[in-house]
Amino acid sequence: MLSTIFCVVVANTFIIYALDKQGQAKLEAVIHTHDVLDESEKLYNQITNAETGQRGYLLTQDLNYLKPYYSALEQVKKHFLAVNRLTLSNPEQQNTLALIDELVNKKLAELALTVTLVMQGTPYALEEAKAIVLTDEGKQYMDQIRWHILQFQNTEQAKLEQQNAEYQRNRLFITRFVTLQIPLIVILLVFCALYINLKLFKPMKILIKNTKQLEKGMPAKMMTINSHDEIGYLFKRFIRMSNIINKRTSKLNFQVSHDHLTGVLNRTELEPALKHATSLCSEDNKLAVIFIDINKFKQLNDNYGHLIGDLVLKETAKRLTSSVRADDDVYRYGGDEFVIVAHNIAKSCYINAMLNHLIERFDSPFIFEKHTVTVSLSIGVALAPDHSQDPQKLLKLADQAMYQAKQASKNGYHLYQNSTQED
Repeated sequence: MLSTIFCVVVANTFIIYALDKQGQAKLEAVIHTHDVLDESEKLYNQITNAETGQRGYLLTQDLNYLKPYYSALEQVKKHFLAVNRLTLSNPEQQNTLALIDELVNKKLAELALTVTLVMQGTPYALEEAKAIVLTDEGKQYMDQIRWHILQFQNTEQAKLEQQNAEYQRNRLFITRFVTLQIPLIVILLVFCALYINLKLFKPMKILIKNTKQLEKGMPAKMMTINSHDEIGYLFKRFIRMSNIINKRTSKLNFQVSHDHLTGVLNRTELEPALKHATSLCSEDNKLAVIFIDINKFKQLNDNYGHLIGDLVLKETAKRLTSSVRADDDVYRYGGDEFVIVAHNIAKSCYINAMLNHLIERFDSPFIFEKHTVTVSLSIGVALAPDHSQDPQKLLKLADQAMYQAKQASKNGYHLYQNSTQED
């Protein structure tokens, strides 16, 4: 079956290729004849342009008319050579071109003579040039050139019509041939489908069974399933496997970027995020780096134990996260230190309201079973671009401001001032 289909496909492909190649040759002939007609028309137009430039110069003695005149002379030569090259294989057209070439040379010689006489600038030379024009010899040359070019074009036009008809017949034959092949191809496809069902889908069933067993971590074994659902079943199994992989990948990504205890972003994510944020900030769109330290956390750990200490860290992260805006980010910097990166701050004074709200969230104590723990914060703030746009320096300045706050009060904040001495 496959051999028959292969032979039919190869045979049809070869036939269509041969017909198409023949059609391409006919199309190239049509294009070639179009080019001959186009170049011959351009040749006559350039001769006319040369005559127009010559007449303008004769009447006005304005040298500007010589520019199109000389340009047309170059184009006449170019287009004549093009027409000659395109008809080298046609002796009849070559003979016609020889007559046209002779007449063109005479016409151009007449134009050149009158231009030369006018350029002399003497009354006699001007009269002589006018006399040459009045003889109508140039007009006769142009009439003969036009007549021969028309004859030349009529011959090419007749050839073009014949070539175009042959090309259309070729395309029609290809269309009919392809149309007749459709029923045969349909029959072959039906047999091919039955053959593939027998030779391909049954092995796929085995593959599906093995996939299910491997997914469960069990050895593969034969299983009976609906023979009409194998493709859908295979897709479902692969989708399920894909979902499992995606969930595991998401979990791993979360673990890499977030602190395992508090669930907020970890320190490794802070530096690249802060670098990107500082590059976008401006005077009208400031960035605040808020450095937070839990006061007397070591004493709290010693008094209540590390379990309560961990719970304090988790609750602190929870309250910090609920206190900031949706587009702000909370990071655990290390130990009992947290960093908040606040974006889109229009004015420095706006940060005060945010920090007051944050401190108010810690007015109520933390209650863990039988323990009631009061937690206070020391907060330092540095702004970009006011204080710096360097991420590391901003963190350092915010840290310095935090120590200023820790020295000033038990639960408060301090905004870095440029006059503050750095460590």
